[in-house]
Amino acid sequence: MLLGSALAAGCTDLKEAPTSSITPENFYRTDAEVLGGVASVYAQLRATEWSYYNLSEVTTDEIIVPTRGQDWYDNGTWLELDHMSYTGSSPAGLGDVNGAWNDYFQGVARANVVLNAIADKPIANKVAIQSELRTLRAWYYYMLMDFFGGVPLVTTTAIQKAPAETRDSIFRFIEAELHAARAGVPDASALPATSHGRVTKGVIDAILASMYLNYQVFNGTVSATGLTKSTTARWDSADVVSTRIINSGQYSLRTGALGTATDWRSNFTSTNASSPENIFVIKHTHADGDLGINFIMRALHYNQFNPSPWNGFATIAEVYNAFDAADQRRNIFLVGPQVGQDPQLATYNQPVNNRQGSRLIFTTTIADATQATEGEGARIMKWPPDPQHIGNQGNANDYAFFRLGEIYLIKAEAQNELGNTAAAITNWVNPLRARVGAPALSPAMTQAQARAAIFQERLFELTGEGKRRQDMIRAGTYTSATYFNNTTARAPYKVLMPIPQTQLDNNSNLKQNPGY
Repeated sequence: MLLGSALAAGCTDLKEAPTSSITPENFYRTDAEVLGGVASVYAQLRATEWSYYNLSEVTTDEIIVPTRGQDWYDNGTWLELDHMSYTGSSPAGLGDVNGAWNDYFQGVARANVVLNAIADKPIANKVAIQSELRTLRAWYYYMLMDFFGGVPLVTTTAIQKAPAETRDSIFRFIEAELHAARAGVPDASALPATSHGRVTKGVIDAILASMYLNYQVFNGTVSATGLTKSTTARWDSADVVSTRIINSGQYSLRTGALGTATDWRSNFTSTNASSPENIFVIKHTHADGDLGINFIMRALHYNQFNPSPWNGFATIAEVYNAFDAADQRRNIFLVGPQVGQDPQLATYNQPVNNRQGSRLIFTTTIADATQATEGEGARIMKWPPDPQHIGNQGNANDYAFFRLGEIYLIKAEAQNELGNTAAAITNWVNPLRARVGAPALSPAMTQAQARAAIFQERLFELTGEGKRRQDMIRAGTYTSATYFNNTTARAPYKVLMPIPQTQLDNNSNLKQNPGY
């Protein structure tokens, strides 16, 4: 993989010289070499599933990582995320927060290197490749804007300490890049099977739809007293772009009966690469134990799989109990007496014990997150084990960052905010509920009631998919909601993450976000 040795720890201060003999001048001379460079930009997408995912989920009500004996304390990092007590120099600030900064600026840097290298080279499909790279770079900036607000805007390979641009400037850059790139990328149906997972028009539209959904947040003002949303909204833009995806003919909902190859759960299995609901996916394979998805390892008990999982991530009782008993989506949670989950072992679907020799039981409650037992907390099992897995991370389930189910909910939210409440519920929420056996919602509800119902529906449809933090910020509940051991409101400025102290030390042009 290219570029790793060339990137400094703070990727907006590119001071280190490459140690490799591969440079843009002597590489990217053939189509294969160009594709190798493009592949390095895609490879960085998998970083989404650690730092970004942890920050987007563990700081919310969806996921908690309790300390279990000597496990999962990690210098207080996980409880710090749960309590939102992190700073730019705390364990979480120097861990996942700094990790997210580096992960996404590394994606930006990789895209910049390839774009710069091919700018004056006569390569095949040049416009398409440039559009693809510009889209990926815009996506990395979307992640940075979401977490940190204003960040340095770097589009060249120049070695410099770049100042931070405003959040509004980053938003406008991303929007312009996506609009400019859209004509140069294909529809999903035009991609050969071997190119599944590459950027399409649907990917661009999904990113835009999400940006417009959160416009009042991204173009608001964050001070030490919290977020003041922009008075201008882009609900009409979110409606137009989500409609374009829905009407494109490129995607369709999985609506098969429970237990069939086309049911809702099939969006998350090891064969989900074929799901027509996928829009923007992060690819995995079981051909290499290091290139698979590992969410199940974070949740399962030590004795439920081989190699041994980590028995960490859980959800709280309030989330589990919010699901209607008839809703098939509730089946993503493991509760009660437990069985083996490894299809390759004789213990598969057979009772398993905890490490004390008693029957393993997952409770829905956690008495104390600072000293939880092995079995406390319902576990999220949205991406089931791959029967052909290699090692503990070699599961081929793709991770869909955007899929059609979410686009329906973006459409519903936009329609409701535009005053079309009955249509929002009837056309875009109830179809998602019908396919999983959940009772239909009344289209006669008020706009405020529909707003709350759509927010809750996003919990049911998107649990564990890395969307909860954004949703709670947009709904105004991220720092004010009380649940489980978070019984007091958190500091309101924490709608933005701190700029990690490592980055402030590396780049004197950066300034800490308000409140920290």
